[in-house]
Amino acid sequence: MLTFTPFKTTRRSSAFDLPELIDELVGDQIRENDVLVISSKFVAISEGRTASLSSVKPSGRATELSRKFDVQAELCELVLQESDLIIGGVPGFILTLWNGLLTPNAGIDKSNIEHGRVVLYPKNPHESAVRIAGEMRNRRGVRVGVVISDSRLTPTRMGTVGVALAAVGVQAIRDLRGHLDLFGNPLKVSRQAIADDLCSGAQLVMGEADEATPVVLVRGLETAREERGSFAPKDFAIPMEQCVFMGSLGYPKKDDRI
Repeated sequence: MLTFTPFKTTRRSSAFDLPELIDELVGDQIRENDVLVISSKFVAISEGRTASLSSVKPSGRATELSRKFDVQAELCELVLQESDLIIGGVPGFILTLWNGLLTPNAGIDKSNIEHGRVVLYPKNPHESAVRIAGEMRNRRGVRVGVVISDSRLTPTRMGTVGVALAAVGVQAIRDLRGHLDLFGNPLKVSRQAIADDLCSGAQLVMGEADEATPVVLVRGLETAREERGSFAPKDFAIPMEQCVFMGSLGYPKKDDRI
């Protein structure tokens, strides 16, 4: 049986030792083949990946984006610095490409941080996951999976779902191409986004507001025993021309950056 156990902690807004805290929270309960789902924002804060908007000097390009999408110019500057590509936007949000993944505002978030400050994505989520998994093995002598999670909007759907930015120690994506369905038809394109599914399950107990629950212990995932993998953000991405949403909208274009 798959279980999701949440762990609360005190509010944090500056850098701290995340592996030490995780060990304090879950160390006595963790077992071989468990999976830790950890909020990307909590990882980022632990690594000092925050910024004060008052210290950011907007460029001319950031000022243009600010006027176009009604987003604070200082935030626009950070979005430009953090993103690979600007796709478009709506009032209040800029749609970007970050490590091949479609991400509003390059993952920069104003929530769960003091007013006037923002939280960026971890600089390298994959390295963060590897470090946490290694620390847990050193401290507790068990192999565990680690998934760095975020919440994400999906096209034409209301509300957020969980999505993985990085994963180690689990098979984050299961390739089902060539498998047969109930009627013997071969699957041609199906892949199961296991890490994203874990993040969505964890999000149910993490919450989205003031729950202060950035770590979830997942137990019972059989693929943690059967297969282990290592996934950086770009390993979750597909080329835009192969994406049913982006490809249908005509991307990539000759000049994508607006």
